[in-house]
Amino acid sequence: MANKKKNPEAAPTPEQQARAASSSRKKQRKTYVSKTVKIILVVIGVLAMLLSVSAMACSGLMSQTESASSGYKLTGGVAATINGTNLTEDTVTKQIMSMRTSYGYTKDKDWAQYLVDNDLTPKKYRKQLIDSYTQQILLQQAQKENGVTVSDEEVEKAWKDACKSAGGAKAFKKTLKTYGYTEDTYKDSLKESLAQQKLKDAVAPTSKPKDSEIVDYINENLSNYNDARRSSNILIKVDSDASDEDKAAAKAKAQECLDKINSGELSFEDAVKQYSDDTGSKDKKGDVGWDKLTTFVDSYQAALEGLNKGDVSDVVESTYGYHIIKCTDYFHVDNQVDDIKQVPKDIKKYVSNVVKTQTASTAYSEWLEQYKKDADITVNPMPKDVPYNVSLKGVTKSSTDDSSTTE
Repeated sequence: MANKKKNPEAAPTPEQQARAASSSRKKQRKTYVSKTVKIILVVIGVLAMLLSVSAMACSGLMSQTESASSGYKLTGGVAATINGTNLTEDTVTKQIMSMRTSYGYTKDKDWAQYLVDNDLTPKKYRKQLIDSYTQQILLQQAQKENGVTVSDEEVEKAWKDACKSAGGAKAFKKTLKTYGYTEDTYKDSLKESLAQQKLKDAVAPTSKPKDSEIVDYINENLSNYNDARRSSNILIKVDSDASDEDKAAAKAKAQECLDKINSGELSFEDAVKQYSDDTGSKDKKGDVGWDKLTTFVDSYQAALEGLNKGDVSDVVESTYGYHIIKCTDYFHVDNQVDDIKQVPKDIKKYVSNVVKTQTASTAYSEWLEQYKKDADITVNPMPKDVPYNVSLKGVTKSSTDDSSTTE
């Protein structure tokens, strides 16, 4: 008998669990100016699941593929119906089998081991995947109901902006390739992201936070903003594969620059123009913003924390080369912020955006929860003969040192 549901819970994407099981995540490298990194992480963070769903017909029946994939048999039938839109059983099966192939679980014993290690069964895994599809189908239905559309021009503009922020189209395409994206598939996911943002704007419009809300938020999270330092830097760049001789020459150049600053021969701002290799800050008098609002490499941050407003550091080495750092502003309150005028303009703007985003996010979550409750969703039982329905009998969790299957 069909299992009728009114409020499906959004589950973690199954592919994410597979990635975690097959390999450990690489540590993200900190950057002293993190804007580009943040943008890249955001734009490639769109799940591949969106591509699968957005390619399906959002307005009607999800058609069942006629030809079975090689190596396993498709069962046909409907896995779930979401407000009249059918999610076929074969769509679910193909997604699961594709994941098994991608992450090395083609053998049933390896697949069974993965399921046991992650406290899953074939039914639970199928349910998670159906929940993921269901949420995306509901969102696409909501986009249609709210008249949300995204033009090719909007996608192209967003693509160009992303390329520019990542250092150019060539560099960005190379980054995307490491995540399994092409320009076309990324643009598909980008289009879906733009549509989702438009939907959020439609159902949860935002307004500018009051000064009192900004003050309250800062006081509630004071450790995140108190003792913030703003800095400008001069960078003498050193390539990662530079010779010891080149490194020594770069360090000597940085010291020469510092000596001219300390002697008064050059102002810090003039030294930026004459010496700095940091293209991101050179046209801004070396300004790289507040340390509480971005992420610096450890050596840069440590040196900055030792400076008072107006101080200039010694030569500081980092993975990028050699820096000379000037602390240009400092924010501190003893107990709490009493007046918005105490808060530096950039921190106020940053927190205003945080409050605005959180308010909108809460409103959107409440809307989405209600939209799910109002949806007519039917999830049908899993067919017994789907190719991922393996026996877990006798399979125990892998030890830390042994990932083999107990047969």
